[in-house]
Amino acid sequence: MPTVSSRQGRLQKRLDYEDRLASLLSDHKDRLLAVVGDMNVAPSDELDCSTPFWGKFFLAGEDGSGAWEERAVQLRGAHCKLLKHGGLVDAWRYHNPRRKEFTSFQDQGRHRSRNGWCARVDLVLVPERQVADVRPIIYSEITAHAAGRQSDHVPVGLQLALPLG
Repeated sequence: MPTVSSRQGRLQKRLDYEDRLASLLSDHKDRLLAVVGDMNVAPSDELDCSTPFWGKFFLAGEDGSGAWEERAVQLRGAHCKLLKHGGLVDAWRYHNPRRKEFTSFQDQGRHRSRNGWCARVDLVLVPERQVADVRPIIYSEITAHAAGRQSDHVPVGLQLALPLG
């Protein structure tokens, strides 16, 4: 999923991409198995972020100022549209309705703080009709300063029970 920043045109580029992807998913939703990966959006501040207002970090501007709230609302709105048009459900949240676990850690540049911040932005999206048969997996909960960490994300995946015959 394209990243978003306050740079001129980045949010609109992302919103356009989300519209095209929503249309594609809608056209193929009867054959869709799963959409898995870094969506660059935390579905919920309360459950999917270690610090409220994740959008402030991505969308506030290089100097930390700017109308990030409006851009965050637009981005989450586009994500909800993507789910609706594709008939998709966030499988992790379906199976873990109140659990807080994160897949991304930011501790660089303007994101730096004493402890950094974490979010669940790597998602497993599946058709609603299959969500009960899917077990989403976060392979290792991300920690702030894990030894040998090569990425600011951890892998996610899914186990899917397919009917035989």
